[in-house]
Amino acid sequence: MGVTPADLLQEVKAILTPDRFSDDLFKDIEDLPPAVLDTDEDDSAAPSLPIILFSAASGVAGGVIGLYIGYALLGLNAALSAGLAVLAMLFSLGVSGAILSAATRTRGAPVNIVFSCALVILAALFMGVCVLGGALLAALLVAA
Repeated sequence: MGVTPADLLQEVKAILTPDRFSDDLFKDIEDLPPAVLDTDEDDSAAPSLPIILFSAASGVAGGVIGLYIGYALLGLNAALSAGLAVLAMLFSLGVSGAILSAATRTRGAPVNIVFSCALVILAALFMGVCVLGGALLAALLVAA
């Protein structure tokens, strides 16, 4: 007729019974594979400062190139060019962070990319504060 699910379950139970496994598989600790004995914590998921800085620089460069392509070459208005620049920045930041994380064989690619985005945002906020402070100072100097 065929094999029923009950027959398959019986075969699986017979295969997985504890008496089928040998107790003398690893008699001594020296017989264990090295990967089992390796208890050092792997910190390869930690963020890497050079990857973060290079990804942030690549993101800014991609944004500038995207803005130039949108405004000068495609003739888009300022809002669409800024949107294209943001997309280019995010794309280049993400790709460079992922490639560098893969090249260095770290598992911290998402952390590196998030810190790179945060660094770009903080740099933009700092630039905004500096521009506003400079404009205020210039207005005060002109008024005096």
